[in-house]
Amino acid sequence: MGRENDIRTDLFQSVIAHVRENHKEAIDKAYAYFWDDQTPDEFLKGTALSIAFMNFEDWLVCDYRVNEDRETFIDIFRKCRPALTEEETDLLHRMRESVISLYEVKSVSKDKHVMLIDLLMDREIALRDKALTKGLKKGDIFAARLLQLDGKDVMSGCVYPYRKDQKKTMLKQVDKQFSRYKRNVNPEGTMRDFLKDYGDVLNIIWMNQIMS
Repeated sequence: MGRENDIRTDLFQSVIAHVRENHKEAIDKAYAYFWDDQTPDEFLKGTALSIAFMNFEDWLVCDYRVNEDRETFIDIFRKCRPALTEEETDLLHRMRESVISLYEVKSVSKDKHVMLIDLLMDREIALRDKALTKGLKKGDIFAARLLQLDGKDVMSGCVYPYRKDQKKTMLKQVDKQFSRYKRNVNPEGTMRDFLKDYGDVLNIIWMNQIMS
């Protein structure tokens, strides 16, 4: 891990601490929305439950719209911390503009470098961090938030593992929701716009796969 990743980690924890101290009611509202009024510890346990809470915090910080001005908690945190350095401000901006997307592992090299296909935004991405790509195999499907840190793309903050046999079903579900988004919310919206506004759809799909 490099310098930018360390700073990002510290910033994320600072935002979470600020939210917990000052926005408890907003957390409860966001929690109910993210889990579609379900209770995750009733159908998740162990590692899956730990992943679920990690995913929620990542979405809460980077994507959840807190108020009618559509601010994220990153926006609110930045207003409260005018003394942030230029580097910290830049990293917070990158986090705020990032999206959770759906990926398939195209290939894994002998040195564990992984080539991903972004199934929703039609692009390929190379991951070179062995610690974060360990265990990935060709054909694996997962959702994650990727950030470019220290000059390379890395998985950051969340992961939603899916069953391979559900690939077509998942793509149909996302496409259906995207069409509804363009029809009712943003006619000019791109898939990236949709994922920024409704990235929680990938959590609902993950949750439904586990519950089915």
